[in-house]
Amino acid sequence: MAKIGEVALAHKGILFFDELPHFSKSVLEALREPLQDKKVHIARVNAKIEYEADIMFVAAQNPCPCGNLLSKMKSCRCSEVEIKRYQNKLSDPFLDRIDLFVVMQEVHSLDKGDITSAQLHEEVIKAFKMQKQRGQIRLNGKLSEEEIESYCLLDNNARSILENAISKFGLSHRSIASVKKIGRTIADLNAHQKIEKSDILEALSYRKR
Repeated sequence: MAKIGEVALAHKGILFFDELPHFSKSVLEALREPLQDKKVHIARVNAKIEYEADIMFVAAQNPCPCGNLLSKMKSCRCSEVEIKRYQNKLSDPFLDRIDLFVVMQEVHSLDKGDITSAQLHEEVIKAFKMQKQRGQIRLNGKLSEEEIESYCLLDNNARSILENAISKFGLSHRSIASVKKIGRTIADLNAHQKIEKSDILEALSYRKR
């Protein structure tokens, strides 16, 4: 019998990859199936095995090999070729399965948070209640294609912006679904019944460009 691996062991939990581009291409490409289908399939000569793998995948990476490409205080030591080679280690189909991309800024001694953990907790609870009031069985991030059409409703301005983004950036069907689900969550946090212009713009800002 095939031994259960890290992806299946992380079922209903978090799988964190630090220094993402340093993982082998075979490992990263093997993640595409569980990130899409929430399952791991293993084929052997006499058997086929399936493991549940409903995970939250989180990863971190530097912007370049030396890590200073976006720094305002340090100089990047990498050549353009090195940066391109480093960034190209991650394929578009793999990146397409990641919903949120956030660029972290350098921390300064005077930096302070805009919201406390208690306040954030309250906002999340309010958004959760909105989802339940709509009659959703699953949370926004788990919605099926049919449920997206039912619950991720855009107003006219938001729809126009998304259509322009699809044309300009060539968003895949998977990316469009992801943007709608993220926009729905942002709208819930803003107490909007429909996804509005500001919600969809923020959702699009989290896409890999």
